[in-house]
Amino acid sequence: MKILKRLFYSMIISGLVLTGKADASNASDYNDEITLRLKAGMITEAEFPDKIANVTKSVTSEILQIETLGNRIFLLPIENLESQVYVVTQDNVSYCLRLIMDEAQAPTRIKIEKPHQAANEEQGRDTANTVELMKALLTGRQPPGSVSSKLHPQDIFNNAKLRITVDEVYELQGGTKAFVLTFENLIDKPVVVPIEHIELPGLLAISVDSQILEARPLDTKRKPSKHTTRAYMIVEELTQ
Repeated sequence: MKILKRLFYSMIISGLVLTGKADASNASDYNDEITLRLKAGMITEAEFPDKIANVTKSVTSEILQIETLGNRIFLLPIENLESQVYVVTQDNVSYCLRLIMDEAQAPTRIKIEKPHQAANEEQGRDTANTVELMKALLTGRQPPGSVSSKLHPQDIFNNAKLRITVDEVYELQGGTKAFVLTFENLIDKPVVVPIEHIELPGLLAISVDSQILEARPLDTKRKPSKHTTRAYMIVEELTQ
């Protein structure tokens, strides 16, 4: 856990609590990957069947810039990358875009069709891919093939403005770990947690229930408060 604490400290110093655009996803289901070919320095437009509600990515804006307009998403890779972007539309259909670089065959525009729901999915696998892992975390289920370490909440960051605690860790074969975290606003002003600024070695995906943390109430016991939120992080081969 020590390395996770050090990584979060460096992440906060680089500007975690900033104003920014919320792009967290509460997707209940991610469909099969859709490969999208990109070219560095070129904008690719992807059109979805319905208006886009949420977008989640695992790389920074310095590497990949994303804008949305209605049912369209515009992607501009600044440099070569291979990553995933998760898109949820307002009809509660979710998509996983697998981004790869292709200098020769990258289209400037692509239309994405509504996928059919997969039937008879394979059960009982020892490991889960990133999409399945995030799906399980977002719906409060234990990822298949994982070993759960339910913890007494442990602080990994506290600067008197923001507190981050680890609530649960899921370990999978191959060294992949999934973390359930709580972000808590400790001040009397709202803050935004821009997850696109989070950079950790081996980070595969991250999502939060709410990116906007309301001001901490004077009495947290008197009424429900939205000054805390759950966050979910999947990290590959994180060593202690």
